[in-house]
Amino acid sequence: MRKTLCLLAALALSSLSNAASFSLDLSPTGGGAQNTVSLDGITPQDIFGYETDVWHGTITKSALSGQVSLNDGFLGLQLGGVADVGKGNFAGLKFDMPSGVESAKMSFTITYTSAWGAANFNCDYTCNVYGFTAEGTSTVIGTWSLQNAKASLTQNEPVDVSFDLQLDPDANYSSFGLIFNNTRVANAGGMGCEINNILISGEAVPEPATASLGLLGLGALLLRRRRN
Repeated sequence: MRKTLCLLAALALSSLSNAASFSLDLSPTGGGAQNTVSLDGITPQDIFGYETDVWHGTITKSALSGQVSLNDGFLGLQLGGVADVGKGNFAGLKFDMPSGVESAKMSFTITYTSAWGAANFNCDYTCNVYGFTAEGTSTVIGTWSLQNAKASLTQNEPVDVSFDLQLDPDANYSSFGLIFNNTRVANAGGMGCEINNILISGEAVPEPATASLGLLGLGALLLRRRRN
């Protein structure tokens, strides 16, 4: 019996130290709220108030209508020269990650799909990932940016992006969110990109209660078999 209990204790400690891999596909599945006019775009506070796993898209003026699309499997994020300098379009999502996440990264594919007007149209694409406390306080835990996207990307050639998320081990995140944005920098014209394969992947350590529950059941089974 003593050997059995020692074995169970060793297994419990081992399960707590072994991280399990996870992967979340956050790509749109169609629908969602899109092309809502908002002068401020999408803010972290907006994301916190969203329903989990429902994409939202906003435009900063009505003349940009139709330039955010949430299709099955990909996000379409266009921007035309009618946008004010320093303004653009946004798409955002609130999501959850497993508890006990030790490390994680975000990855996606961006493809420059269309262009119109002046060849020197200049806009930037960005993505920020946030962690939220239960009260809604947000912290940027990951960021990516692409300056002068029209010149930096080659049309119809997908580019894979990946960046690490900086998770504070002392933070008690209750939820997470991300915001994609394109911002007009200068010149007339416009461009569009498709973003797909939006993934969060990483390693998570099981919670003590979860890891121990199965071991308690195993212990009960062993005790029962011993009595029999």
